[in-house]
Amino acid sequence: MREWPLSPNDDGAVLAPMASLTDAPFRLVSERFGALWAVGEMVMAGSLLQESVEGWRLLRLHPEERSRVVQLAGADPGEVARAAARVRERVGPRAIDLNMGCPMPKVTARGAGAALMDDPARAARMVAGVREATGLPVSVKLRLGFSRANAVEVARALEQAGAALLRVHGRTAQQRYGGRADWDAVREVARAVRIPVVGTGDVRSVEDYRARRGLGVGAAVARGALGRPWFFAEVRRERVDAAARRAAAREHLSLHLAWYADRGEVWALRAFRGHLKAYLSAAPAEVRARALALERAEEVAEVLGAWVGVGGT
Repeated sequence: MREWPLSPNDDGAVLAPMASLTDAPFRLVSERFGALWAVGEMVMAGSLLQESVEGWRLLRLHPEERSRVVQLAGADPGEVARAAARVRERVGPRAIDLNMGCPMPKVTARGAGAALMDDPARAARMVAGVREATGLPVSVKLRLGFSRANAVEVARALEQAGAALLRVHGRTAQQRYGGRADWDAVREVARAVRIPVVGTGDVRSVEDYRARRGLGVGAAVARGALGRPWFFAEVRRERVDAAARRAAAREHLSLHLAWYADRGEVWALRAFRGHLKAYLSAAPAEVRARALALERAEEVAEVLGAWVGVGGT
């Protein structure tokens, strides 16, 4: 087993992947504010073997990214291993993250995502196969279970197969994102294995982060970092004033526009709307509505400069 290349026990948080949001520009901005590492968006292994242009586009890494962790999903261990080998050759990641926690029916219906937790032996073969095919450290995203709560059983099987780190969301697949994340259950998983465990779920504030870290596990943040990439500095007790927040939002926009320059400014601005809405969370509703309709970068930058940092956001 190769050890995880970045420490989850350092003072800081991990950026968890979010579809259409944790692209290279957002990962880079988060790293610059101190994210321990950032995981790329989920890509289905089959799409890569079929040479999907969009699939390979999602895996692109920014030259300045430090963590370089990509996430793959699939149902067949051999298929995922073959895709991982291609990813290592073409993309050059530092580590591979396997998604065995996605609860969405369009993924689990294929036997992928959280559905893998119902078959610990197949999940373990997938980890072992990717390790053998790439020689890279392998982390795994889990939930507390799919049809039953069996995260401890699965975690032990994955550790035995060579996983270097586990990231455990404190809900079952049936819960999706409802109810409260059970961090006591996450801690039980951590106590059952010798490899690092990072918990996810309901980390929306610095106070949430410190409470979770107090359980003795690492902590990852997803939506809590949207519109707040400086969250990663704040959990390290670093102060980020309003001017620095405005500068960060505008830098994010600039990186985003450059990253998607081949698709044109209008397309890029529309793809930025999820981030823009989060950055403007403290702005009046009418300001947000007007901003989300803008299709000129200078106007979007002006709105960010006027409203980011207002009201402590």
